[in-house]
Amino acid sequence: MSPTTGGPGGASVTKPALPIWSIPLLLAIVGIALAVGNLSLGAVILVACASVLSCAYLLWRGRKHPSVERPTSNVIALLPGHVLLLLAVALLPASRWLPWLWVVLPIASIAYDLAAIRVPRGRARTSILIGAYAILWAALFTLLNRVIAIGRGFGEREEIIAAVVFGVFGGLFLAIGIFRHARADKE
Repeated sequence: MSPTTGGPGGASVTKPALPIWSIPLLLAIVGIALAVGNLSLGAVILVACASVLSCAYLLWRGRKHPSVERPTSNVIALLPGHVLLLLAVALLPASRWLPWLWVVLPIASIAYDLAAIRVPRGRARTSILIGAYAILWAALFTLLNRVIAIGRGFGEREEIIAAVVFGVFGGLFLAIGIFRHARADKE
């Protein structure tokens, strides 16, 4: 699937990182998560700020950089999924530190995308992209592991098994992603 579509006069135009219509949807899901979730006041404030920052970044990105080169991985397009994960985290009975970890997802996504469009190609850019990518996916796999383990009421043995499965799968996923980034830098 090509990241470009035909523009006026047959010119090639890059699609936006995330459609503008998705911003109200993101904010609505965040609002539901904050309204019905079991989050502390500090977590509510932090999640709300991170969500507003993400939406503001999407607006800025759409206006200032509508046709920049696509990064190796389009992590901005994952924001709707991150917001659905927030809803799952908020509905857990014991989610003290998980909302704080969730805030890493939009921040790492923005950092990755910003580095991809602002930092010139080279080792520094590749290192920043790999670091943000690894932080993003490590936080995501940790959150998914905890949501499943707490939501399903796993015992100690089941939690260990789930952690090993997520660790192995997540480690392989990260290794492949890091390899893709290193290879893309050489091309």
